Amino acid sequence: MFERDHFQAMADQMAGIRGNFILSINDRPEIREIFAAFRFEEVALKYTVSSGAATDAAELIISNFETRVGLF
Repeated sequence: MFERDHFQAMADQMAGIRGNFILSINDRPEIREIFAAFRFEEVALKYTVSSGAATDAAELIISNFETRVGLF
């Protein structure tokens, strides 16, 4: 759905934000690379669709401020 340059444009815009932000996104090596200037918090979770089986997943919470440990 999104291409790498879209994520890079998002990271560039986020770098100029005067306030705080939080972004939740799939934890992928390329995402870590693009958003390396920001803070990361890893979250383990399970994705489910309707009554299907749960699938383990990893989400990355990205912010420009220090969150409380274990907030997510």
